[in-house]
Amino acid sequence: MSDIQVLIQNIKKKTEKLVEKNQRLLQDNSTLNEKISVLQRSLDIQRETIKDLEEKNKMLKIAHSIAKDDEGKKALKQKINSVIREIDKSMSLLND
Repeated sequence: MSDIQVLIQNIKKKTEKLVEKNQRLLQDNSTLNEKISVLQRSLDIQRETIKDLEEKNKMLKIAHSIAKDDEGKKALKQKINSVIREIDKSMSLLND
């Protein structure tokens, strides 16, 4: 009878250890999933920023190729700066 009780106690201890390990792994998994979500949002924001910067670069190249005189350059720069401010506002709204 004693041997059976010892075996049962050992099985209970091992089962408890397995349950504890399972809980730790579930918590770790949850934490990692949260980190993945945060990193995915960060990646999306960075991709959007890259897209916006590429668009700004494209507009600047067009502005330099179109505007030959100083007055035309000033007008184009003002328009580009206006568009850039709008993009910056949109980006700040995305970050909030």
